[in-house]
Amino acid sequence: MRYDGNLAYDLSFEERSAALENKVREQKKQAKTRARAEEVRKHKIIACCVLMLALCAGFMISRNVAAYESRNQVKALQKELNGLKEYSSQKAFELDRSIDLESVEETAKNKLNMVRPEKYQTVYVNIKQDDVTEVTADQVEGVKGLFGIFRGEK
Repeated sequence: MRYDGNLAYDLSFEERSAALENKVREQKKQAKTRARAEEVRKHKIIACCVLMLALCAGFMISRNVAAYESRNQVKALQKELNGLKEYSSQKAFELDRSIDLESVEETAKNKLNMVRPEKYQTVYVNIKQDDVTEVTADQVEGVKGLFGIFRGEK
């Protein structure tokens, strides 16, 4: 205890020291509260980061799974297409083997009463009118020689 200049007790000192102790306790509580709030904030940040990482991983995995399933589907369809191509070529081969020109001629003669044209008969064949033959200047004999003179060819 402190004494003032006289022998009486200084009572205000005890009040000030009690107030100071209360202030210190209050500051400790506030420091603990701030530390706890900081810790909670850090935990929230960590939780958000983990959640974002999990979402990114899930998205990447789902994309890879979708791509894998698409590749498997394409492979299955390719196998089916190859099988159908083999079947088609086999049927085309069987059709080619089954066509016998002699039997076709026999059927035409007997069932349809058709006959082959004789040598003295004229057979007309329809040809498309858009068939065109193209000749360039290099292929024409006289023109090539004429232009060759100007170019220095012999």
